[in-house]
Amino acid sequence: MTTFALGRKTIINECSVEYDWIRRQVEEGTETEEIINSILCCFGGDEEIAVLFYSIAVGESSPGVLLTHLSLSDWSPSQGEDQH
Repeated sequence: MTTFALGRKTIINECSVEYDWIRRQVEEGTETEEIINSILCCFGGDEEIAVLFYSIAVGESSPGVLLTHLSLSDWSPSQGEDQH
């Protein structure tokens, strides 16, 4: 599995361009499987992460579910940075 490239700030912002991009594909009639594959190609992660991200974009899930899955519920920009 590759690392999911989007961070907490993007995931919790349901108006982000990343979510808009998913919604636009849905509106254009793109198949769900193709959208999931696009998410994987663009943002990394695994299929479960991509499905959760898609579900948030289409209003079927909340960002908290994905954050919990990614263990980012307590994430902060400085996490893992011991020195500057």
